[in-house]
Amino acid sequence: MYIPLRGSRYSRTRSRPFLELYDPSHLGALVREFSLRYSNANTRRQYEAELSDLFHYAGVGDPRELTESAILAWCGSFRANNTVRNRLSRVCTFLRWCVRQGYADPAGVEALMSRDNPLRQIPRLYGKVQAPRPARWLNQSEAFEQLVGACRDGTDLGLRDEVLIRLGLAGMRSAGIIHLRIGDVRLDSDEPRIEWIGKKRRARKVVPGASLVAVLAALQARREELLGRPLGPSEPVICCGKSGFGGGQLAADRPVRQTVSVQQIVAKRAELAGLGHVAPHDLRRTAAGILHRSVGEDGSHHFDLLDIQKVLSHSDPATTMRSYLDPLDTGVLSRVARVLD
Repeated sequence: MYIPLRGSRYSRTRSRPFLELYDPSHLGALVREFSLRYSNANTRRQYEAELSDLFHYAGVGDPRELTESAILAWCGSFRANNTVRNRLSRVCTFLRWCVRQGYADPAGVEALMSRDNPLRQIPRLYGKVQAPRPARWLNQSEAFEQLVGACRDGTDLGLRDEVLIRLGLAGMRSAGIIHLRIGDVRLDSDEPRIEWIGKKRRARKVVPGASLVAVLAALQARREELLGRPLGPSEPVICCGKSGFGGGQLAADRPVRQTVSVQQIVAKRAELAGLGHVAPHDLRRTAAGILHRSVGEDGSHHFDLLDIQKVLSHSDPATTMRSYLDPLDTGVLSRVARVLD
């Protein structure tokens, strides 16, 4: 087996065929052995594609032949800060594994991990500030009146899309929405709740509000009416897929026979609502932003950082603070100036 050098978003075109430079069975088997450490298929594919591109870029076929300068040049060939840092981290993970297996020199890994590495001085950025479309926070009116209102067209697909968007506004990730099953939604209990196993195999929970409970029940009833049978606990709540590298599709049934992605659904409804571009993860950010801005008559906040962290199921409140809270202009410098004058 060898790693394909083309057909991936990470590959480059080289003037000399790379397959002539190394034994594909050796390098491909080595990278495959490393990638099999990860249970997630998308993670395995990403490692295989990026490591293939690294060896292709360096023009070598053995981890011992990778030089520090070649690795730094490959990692730094992308302009985005986070891409550079993530590439360096994945290469270091691979080379540390190679050292343990006796395939690489420990000195090379130590050099990459050293503070003297210039790429380690590149700061990590948050909120997709270098992306063509940075992170976005909708206010409550834009989210629950315009965006949700754009789904209320009286159609089955509109009902499905409203459920999807409301789940996103409740703090669920796209992958969680896609893999949500009928058995995960418990609307008949004393306290309606949605419970599932999410990212990093952690137990997640959402307590749906009255509006979300109503549309979830309506969608399930409509699907059962058209299918002519009850829905089983293992059937999906939303029949759609995730676009992009490693994205999968779920088999759709009536009334949602169109197999489209969460990204396409959110983008279409945002366009119909006149909101411009809205990404699926912006719904999750919007949930944090609305909670962050929720204040009482005396100006006190209803939810603190730890409350929002719990809603988003983050293990570290720093993640919530850096990437999900809409930066508020509280006029703190002006207020400080009046006090310290």
